Amino acid sequence: MAKSYCLTVEVKSEAIENGLGYMIAFSLPDDRLQPDQVPDFTAWSDQVKTAVLRAGDQVYDPDPYTKKLAIAELMNELAQLNERYDIRIGGQAGIPAVQIQSTNPFDNQIDIEFSGKDGEFHVSEHGLHDLQRSKVDENGKTGFVEGTPHHFPFTKTLPAVTKKPPQPRPPGL
Repeated sequence: MAKSYCLTVEVKSEAIENGLGYMIAFSLPDDRLQPDQVPDFTAWSDQVKTAVLRAGDQVYDPDPYTKKLAIAELMNELAQLNERYDIRIGGQAGIPAVQIQSTNPFDNQIDIEFSGKDGEFHVSEHGLHDLQRSKVDENGKTGFVEGTPHHFPFTKTLPAVTKKPPQPRPPGL
């Protein structure tokens, strides 16, 4: 089984306070190499970044048509990259091809997986497991990590400290 990695792209947004991030799961043609050792990796990652920035925060648009169109265009561009490069997006067991997380803890996480040879894909949404607030530091910042389904590398900020309300008095006191 091919070793999997994830390319991360942070996206600033005017609609989402601290931005959002994309994690693109991929595998290399040669498991002995690291991503920075693959000759086409820089060109490939730049094209993935361009596709992600084009989709931007439209994947969280309240208009369902706009949201579906942004996801479809992104997945179409990623499918075309799979045809042009030996670097494979998706196809790793247990890891969606694309994970999208808003830094707003009330927004769902969006997971997208290719499901066929003709550009078909499946979209699922999940509530965030980690309610710790995150933020995007730089628009278009990219990186890569070894792919795991439970890791998403945003800059974490501590939640605000809240005081517990006083205990209610028992009746009759």
